[in-house]
Amino acid sequence: MIVPPRHGMVPLEVGEWINFHLPFQLNKKYYNQGVVRWQQNVPKGQTCGAHLERRVPLKYPIYVGFETGQVHFILEEFGIQSFEALAERILEDAYYFKRGLAIYFEHLAPYFKRHSLPMQQKGQHTDETVVRRIRAQIAQHIQTIEKLLALSRTAECAFPDQANLETLRSAVDFELNITVLSETFDASTVRPYLRSVQLLRHQLFSNFNTLVLVHQHRNQGAGSADAKPEPAATASNETPPINKANTTIPKND
Repeated sequence: MIVPPRHGMVPLEVGEWINFHLPFQLNKKYYNQGVVRWQQNVPKGQTCGAHLERRVPLKYPIYVGFETGQVHFILEEFGIQSFEALAERILEDAYYFKRGLAIYFEHLAPYFKRHSLPMQQKGQHTDETVVRRIRAQIAQHIQTIEKLLALSRTAECAFPDQANLETLRSAVDFELNITVLSETFDASTVRPYLRSVQLLRHQLFSNFNTLVLVHQHRNQGAGSADAKPEPAATASNETPPINKANTTIPKND
């Protein structure tokens, strides 16, 4: 795969466990996670190969074939009538995932406040403003996804376009730093919420990447939907270089 350069992105390292947030099919099984086995910096960004290890069910009717690197759509098997209906379903899921995040954050907010009490007693800056800022960001992102969902239902031209994707990218961007929260709040009562938040994070990135493939398919036309990767000599279940310039592969927390 080819990971394009993006501001603020830390390069992947050999031995690092990553979630591709896209399913790869190998031997009629689906995988979306693995360990980086090799990497090389190239003009287009970073070329990596990974050993696929984590099997997953197919949530949406889209997957990448390992042997060919082609993107496959199986809408009929999922009972989805059109790409418009698929885009609407993906956005609807993203909307509810983001609302779920808002619910979990409200469970975590008291821990922010409790953590800030000693600082408040000493007259230092507290985390109250942080709670308000994060709450406002989540609400804004929910509203953004809701508007995109409404647009997908009424758009007269092909949806999504590049502008829609950039808007969605900003909305699925995570408001919480899971690593910092895990280090700050290690109580057993907090960890289940953090695990649930992390799961929602992965679901949202998968939503975005899947919608990117829908966009690419509709731009290319039904006759040329399969994106062919550059050839590579890889082990039996390592990902070949596949260039998805708009997809997101964030570092795992």
